[in-house]
Amino acid sequence: MNIAEKVYEAVKGLPESQAAEVLDYAECLKAKQLKLSAASPTDAARQQRAELQAWVASQPKQSESAGEFVHRLRHEALY
Repeated sequence: MNIAEKVYEAVKGLPESQAAEVLDYAECLKAKQLKLSAASPTDAARQQRAELQAWVASQPKQSESAGEFVHRLRHEALY
């Protein structure tokens, strides 16, 4: 007999109000588990993050920052 069957056997003899409490508790545990699993990254997300980090690391370094680039363009436009 598996756990679900054991729970059923234990609950089926209880009054309706107590059986409802058991059901409420089980649903609460299930919701908590779903929330925890949704909060942690999946293997696919980890793989995508690793691929993105590898791609970023493989790119050549920029000689100037975005701010420096804009400043240079503005300066060149003046002359």
